[in-house]
Amino acid sequence: MGIETRIILISPDSATTPEQVKSKILSMIGEDIRVKETCFGVLVEGEEKKVRELVNEVRKMDKSGIFSKPRGFPIGDARICRATRKGGPRPGFHQLELEYALLPKVRAALDKYGKK
Repeated sequence: MGIETRIILISPDSATTPEQVKSKILSMIGEDIRVKETCFGVLVEGEEKKVRELVNEVRKMDKSGIFSKPRGFPIGDARICRATRKGGPRPGFHQLELEYALLPKVRAALDKYGKK
């Protein structure tokens, strides 16, 4: 298995914060995992199997309010760094912003589905 970078998105209506998620991950990891807190959640990078295990544990903090998806670039990649690109939004930022805004509706649907 290879290296994977995943973004963990936290619904804006969640009581869980990016700092709490980052702290949880840091308490569970070894030196081979990188973690970066963002305004939407947390980036996690490392061996694919370990990253998936971490994501599954973090999701237990708020089952209907924490989501993850693969990220196309590693943490700190100069190709998307705003400093090296002379500012402006990162590639994919507007899509991520839209998805983030929809997470409360996804949470409501998951909560409703779970009550059946």
